Amino acid sequence: MLRVIADYNQNQHDNSIVRAGIIDFNDKMLHYKSKSLSIFLKDTENSIHGGILTWLDTVSIYIDILWIEESLRGKGYGSKLLHAAENEGRKHGCQYCTLDTFGFQAEAFYMKNGYERLGEIKNYIRDYSRIFLRKKLI
Repeated sequence: MLRVIADYNQNQHDNSIVRAGIIDFNDKMLHYKSKSLSIFLKDTENSIHGGILTWLDTVSIYIDILWIEESLRGKGYGSKLLHAAENEGRKHGCQYCTLDTFGFQAEAFYMKNGYERLGEIKNYIRDYSRIFLRKKLI
């Protein structure tokens, strides 16, 4: 007998089973094995101070997460990471870089880096919108 369980203390292993399941399903439907790519901002001691987690597809590189340590924001590191991800997308033949952000996060940053707004879901979380953006790479 199967049970539905709400788990507020889930672990990485359990979450990876669900993530792998949907990735496998999507890959079968799309007839393509998507690739994950991470790009990090590291110091000389190899400590991580920021990074981008992406998915490479045949048409678009999707930026899942972009994060910069708060003390380093506004110093150009976000743009450097973003451009590195875009360049990797170009190497794999991606025509676009696609992402989403919340209204309180970084829409202006992405617009400054050449992204165009595709759409918005208003009040996605509380009063904050979820904004979808895309940039043509090639």
